[in-house]
Amino acid sequence: MKLYNFDLLAYPHVPKEAPRTPVPSNFFDPIKGAANYAEHLDEMTYCEELGFDGVVFNEHHYSSYGTMPSPNLIAAALSQRTKKIKIGVLGNILPLRNHPVRVAEEYAMIDCLSNGRLIAGFVRGIPAEYVWYGVNPEESRGRFQEAYDLIMTAWTHSVWSFEGEFFQLKDCAVWPRPIQQPHPPIWIAARSAESIEWCVKRHLPCAQVYQTDGQIEDTFNYYRAKAKEDGWEATPDDFILCRHIYIDESDKKAQEIAEPAMRYFFSVYNRGFNDAINQKAADQQKLLAKLTTERSFNYFREGNRSRIDFSTLGWDELVKSGYMIAGSPDTVARQIQAQMKQVGADHFMGMFHIGNLAHEKVISSLDLFKKEIMPRLG
Repeated sequence: MKLYNFDLLAYPHVPKEAPRTPVPSNFFDPIKGAANYAEHLDEMTYCEELGFDGVVFNEHHYSSYGTMPSPNLIAAALSQRTKKIKIGVLGNILPLRNHPVRVAEEYAMIDCLSNGRLIAGFVRGIPAEYVWYGVNPEESRGRFQEAYDLIMTAWTHSVWSFEGEFFQLKDCAVWPRPIQQPHPPIWIAARSAESIEWCVKRHLPCAQVYQTDGQIEDTFNYYRAKAKEDGWEATPDDFILCRHIYIDESDKKAQEIAEPAMRYFFSVYNRGFNDAINQKAADQQKLLAKLTTERSFNYFREGNRSRIDFSTLGWDELVKSGYMIAGSPDTVARQIQAQMKQVGADHFMGMFHIGNLAHEKVISSLDLFKKEIMPRLG
């Protein structure tokens, strides 16, 4: 089993009375924000000392939920503070990037800066980000797939041209080239049937997070079934499970510390749509319909098709659903082993810094994970 720390880099100081969305930027205190960046970078760097296989982070915009509008900057900074640990960006939001060549160039540069330690991830983003970036959600899948093809072309040909619907380029040569040849390993966050089928055709690993154990099991099983139809066998190495995680001396103590941090996380996570402020973003279902089709989630078993609002669940329900892994070392080890066995994954990403959890609590949780849990996970 390979182990990673996944970091959203939430801003921990949004007051309850702040408007829902967009949260005015004056609620971001640059001094506190700078300290928050420093703490998160210290935690990521510490993961190398603890023996993690990698640290992973992602891209979000206009949001206190994730203050990494350019995760590539974090990756570049981390490349100079570490020597061995994998650096995963999961990922760059291809349809919102003005030009995919920049992604190819920056990822290649990070791979050189880190001496070949980059995991290159690609994602499609969430509906609100399309509205605020002025990108038509109906073009999401087409832009994503074309950008991916362009990046692969740029990485695997010394001189190349590209003729697509959105991008047309002639006689180009990307500098620098990545150390990992022909390109860094690629991870994709995928849930819809169309995205999973696209990953299967390209043998790309699939990552999942905000679903129940049963839903993720369905998602990964659909991938396996499609791989078999395509003539190959998917293995646990093709699947990445991501979960919020907190370890303390007892189950009771873990709940006392982690539950308030989890509730804060939900408070910033849910600030996505507000019809009084942004009429175009008011109807989430219409936007989601533009990103998916009627068959996108038909592969789920009965009872697993609907998205769950985890913020409405109590602590015990969050743990039972698999969304939250927390408790004593014994409890957490059992939960991880059970979930990984159920979904059939070989990569576990723990979201150790939950919401506004204090830095020292994150460090103590990481220490317990190293001492008590890593030996049991092999």
